[in-house]
Amino acid sequence: MKFDKPAGENPIDQLKVVGRPHDRIDGPLKTTGTARYAYEWYEEAPNAAYGYIVGSAIAKGCLTALDTDAAQKAPGVLAVITASNAGALGKGDKNTARLLAGPTIEHYHQAIALVVAETFEQARAAASLVQAHYRRNKGAYSLADEKQAVSQPPEDTPDKNVGDFDGAFTSAAVKIDATYTTPDQSHMAMEPHASMAVWDGNKLTLWTSNQMIDWCRTDLAKTLKVPVENVRIISPYIGGGFGGKLFLRSDALLAALAARAVKRPVKVMLPRPTIPNNTTHR
Repeated sequence: MKFDKPAGENPIDQLKVVGRPHDRIDGPLKTTGTARYAYEWYEEAPNAAYGYIVGSAIAKGCLTALDTDAAQKAPGVLAVITASNAGALGKGDKNTARLLAGPTIEHYHQAIALVVAETFEQARAAASLVQAHYRRNKGAYSLADEKQAVSQPPEDTPDKNVGDFDGAFTSAAVKIDATYTTPDQSHMAMEPHASMAVWDGNKLTLWTSNQMIDWCRTDLAKTLKVPVENVRIISPYIGGGFGGKLFLRSDALLAALAARAVKRPVKVMLPRPTIPNNTTHR
């Protein structure tokens, strides 16, 4: 496509919504603190318990033992959810790794347990009492080192050149030939990944912070092995996402599992240090 003459009037000039000034109807709610995010639906989910995630201390290997006895006896603890007691779980299409590990460990900080208690502080304290034992396997930690071992997928849209690049480059008075790299980046929004789950019989309502409601709903239903029409996702406000909240994450799944186990609403939030290893990078 060449832009070598004025375009004249085109469909963009006729837009009535895009490119026009509009009132931000959510602006007053956000600036006054009355917009409700995933953790703030108190009236809809009273008497909520709190879950705290126990993440894997290794990047690749196997759980050989998981001792939760001390955590289960800690003050305020209602349940400890693990792969051994969560029931048969499926797997959604959008995540490479499972959202609740056991016995196989696929990445650092992968959830291996969720401690559920009356308060956040009790859940966090009890989570520190969980004792995990591992068998480590050799992992891959450098994209550059693993480059030779991976295949190159075909390009959807091959590069297109205009003119004679090779000739122009050869005859250029000044030539610059350089390679630039950029480090891996992790999304770090103001609002962490957070979810609150409530079951009504066999129907689940999940308040969460998610950018793709349909993906979240579909993958959560597949993972829980329930009909998709039994899952309702509510996410009217997102406290930042940048792509890191596109998919189903462990906070959502674990909140649903915990709420089903203790038969009351449960809130789960990814602790800030675990977000880089449990969410999308770019």
